Amino acid sequence: MKQKEGKKRFLNLKKSIKKILEWLFNCKRKKQLEILPYSDIELSKALSNKYTSSEVILEKNHFVYLKNYLGSADMGTQTILIEENYISKDFLHDYAMYYSFCFEDYPKFCKRIHFFSNKFNEKEFKEILLQKEINCKDFWEHYLGFIVVKPIPITVIGYTVLKTYSNSVNFNDRNFWGVRQYKVHLFGNEIELTSLAFQEQDSVLSACATTAIWSMLNKASIDFHTIMKSPSQITKDADNTSPDGSRLFPNKGLNLLQICQAILNSGLVSEIKQPDYDIFDSNNNWISKFVSNKYLKKILNAYSPIGIPIILIINVPNGNSYGLHAITISGFKKNQPVAFPPKSEVSWLSDNIEKIYAHDDQWGPFARINFIDEVSLSTPWTLFHPTEMPTYATNIVVPVYPKIRISYEDIEYIVLGLDAILSLFFAKTIAFDLVWDIKINYSEDVKTSIKNSSLENTDKINYLTKSLPKYIWVASCYVGENKVFEFTFDATDVSSGMIGKGIICYFPDIKPLLSKFLNSNRTILQPLFNHSAKSIYYDFLIEHLK
Repeated sequence: MKQKEGKKRFLNLKKSIKKILEWLFNCKRKKQLEILPYSDIELSKALSNKYTSSEVILEKNHFVYLKNYLGSADMGTQTILIEENYISKDFLHDYAMYYSFCFEDYPKFCKRIHFFSNKFNEKEFKEILLQKEINCKDFWEHYLGFIVVKPIPITVIGYTVLKTYSNSVNFNDRNFWGVRQYKVHLFGNEIELTSLAFQEQDSVLSACATTAIWSMLNKASIDFHTIMKSPSQITKDADNTSPDGSRLFPNKGLNLLQICQAILNSGLVSEIKQPDYDIFDSNNNWISKFVSNKYLKKILNAYSPIGIPIILIINVPNGNSYGLHAITISGFKKNQPVAFPPKSEVSWLSDNIEKIYAHDDQWGPFARINFIDEVSLSTPWTLFHPTEMPTYATNIVVPVYPKIRISYEDIEYIVLGLDAILSLFFAKTIAFDLVWDIKINYSEDVKTSIKNSSLENTDKINYLTKSLPKYIWVASCYVGENKVFEFTFDATDVSSGMIGKGIICYFPDIKPLLSKFLNSNRTILQPLFNHSAKSIYYDFLIEHLK
């Protein structure tokens, strides 16, 4: 017995020594870094691994997307740097959960590919590494981000952080509101990059919805209430079984309820926005119901200030039919508003959103999505479909902090009453229509905006010293380019009550005239608030316009 145990220990030791020698040989044979000039071919080779050839990479949707993204004029990629033997925390979680138990000896080490918009060789790069960061700041400004390549078959695109296109809050420019600062450590250097992490769907451990949640949590997790988790952990949080009742791993996808459960287990809650647009055939027979583009724009505009990316469930063309898919929206582009004469229906500033940007795990980060008509979208699925079949939105999943209890719809309900009252007040006295902008925000950000506004100092002090909840809804009313009113509401209260917190009038001469109008026409105007607290809302208006 002792001889057998001794022999077994000897064989195990021999096996361990062999593995160590193989590792040392590979380390000696394989360089820790490799620098290549950027090209489509070099990109495909860099994204390949032992299990996935560059020929297979060339056929992937991700390669088609990434070569256009990295090769665009905005990015101007010139150089690829390959970092070998990289430990990815996210892949390590998934490796421990699944791949370590496979018969195939999958490695736990990844490689990380870095991109630069300048040209340099290995000798020049090593000289940069030896310099202090402050002396080579110009060099690191050319850094564009990285892609982790996982050592598994086909689904190789791991943790990815790439620089966004130009970004600002101004009209006619891209506004990436669902991004954050990342600190990238590369050979002793720390580089800061504004982006949102992306990775490809791992068909074993996660589905598109899991990856969409993972990207969303990458931004939300910078708040202490929210927990950042790996894709395998998110999938486990969703439920104990798959939607069809089978085991969770390999994963076949999450339904809407499981998406909400996974979000809840990460410290957030979900607001599910239902479809509002009916589709009929040529014979006027009902076909389906989708989210209208007008409603989608309203929701994205309303929740963007708190900065949590929004998950959109879409119906994408798949051959001759359609399939459900989940993407993560983190930005949009707004056109400059154009003033127009008064009209009967309510006007919204969100109508000026021209396009949106989303992480699509089957294509790439910040994929451009355009609006075709009232309900159709143009996504990469549409552009690369043989007949360019449109994409449709079926649901919007808005992750919010639990303290936010008042939804966009609750505020729009009140704004419709305000618009009716103000339209009567301004009738035949203004050349342009009233345009409304509804957004949820942090009260401190609203106070900062007021502090920097053109209000008189007395009005500023009155508002700055007011006690407010952390989250407030703000409904701004514009006439042409001028903001006339700003109505604020408590986002943490109950919708059946009077949640108004304040009114700011940017044109003081209007206040006495509007107050007189309200006092003189209460019987006619109060019913325009279609709300259980209509009389209290009316008193609220009169009180704050004194």
